[in-house]
Amino acid sequence: MHVFIDTNILLNFFHFTKEDIDALSNVFASHEHGAATVHLTEQVRDEFSRNRENKIKDSLRKFKDVKFAAQLPAFMKQYEEYEQIRQKSVELQELAKAISQKVDADVVENGLLTDTLIKDIFAKNNPIPTTAELYGKAQMRVSLGNPPGKNGSMGDAVNWIALLDAVPNGENIHVISEDGDYYSTLDENRPHPFLKEEWTKKKQAEMLVYRTLSSFLKEHFDGVAFSYDKNKDALIGSLAQSGSFADTHYLITKLEQFGYFSLKEVQRILSAALVNNQFGWIVTDQDVYTFLKRVAVPRMGTLAAEQVELLQTMLDSMS
Repeated sequence: MHVFIDTNILLNFFHFTKEDIDALSNVFASHEHGAATVHLTEQVRDEFSRNRENKIKDSLRKFKDVKFAAQLPAFMKQYEEYEQIRQKSVELQELAKAISQKVDADVVENGLLTDTLIKDIFAKNNPIPTTAELYGKAQMRVSLGNPPGKNGSMGDAVNWIALLDAVPNGENIHVISEDGDYYSTLDENRPHPFLKEEWTKKKQAEMLVYRTLSSFLKEHFDGVAFSYDKNKDALIGSLAQSGSFADTHYLITKLEQFGYFSLKEVQRILSAALVNNQFGWIVTDQDVYTFLKRVAVPRMGTLAAEQVELLQTMLDSMS
């Protein structure tokens, strides 16, 4: 799965949003563990850096516009709750002042949680550089009036050309962006017909679009079926140390609850079968066979020779 996350989605984590920063971590954990390929560009990195302060400034302005002082009419003084509310209001104002001071300091030092995560993401994932060749292609595209890009803006065109170059043929692209240039003007939930047709023609695959990270995750990530999952990772790790056939059957039962396994995860599973007889000797047991046939056999063309041999022996024994 190939994913592109636009700058506006990353900047939203500095704004008033329902998005969870942990969701962004999950997507990139998927990338690191082979369950997805997330494409980053220098253009997105630079746009993020340029617009970070403006996004934060807008959020802080809205926060500081909130009136934390309780407005109580004088006739309420006769009630015991009046003094309690007044005191709580004072406490709330003091807390708001304290958090503002801490935020102001962390903004200057790039010390916000979002800063830390996104800085780490860009450091680890080698953004696609904006080369002269790539820029030239984008410039021609904008000059011809082809989307994405509006009012002569080059950024979106640079990102799109980078994706066309980076994503292998036959692979769908999942674009997560609020930018209207990626969407149909007749149906805001569908991709721009020009871009969709271009991707189909050049990549022999589909373009899919999502306006929010949460809508993408809702469709593709449930903590079980799509992404890296720490529980799944621990179960796979336990296969190599399984001390009995019964333990292996138990682990396979637990792993069957997961719908998706990345290539790296499949390789780890098969490596465990090759080094641990308590796993390798029972690959033809019905539950183990069914599991491996589902998650590993479809990937035989991308596995090491000894892993393919194991699977082929398993299949021959059950035919």
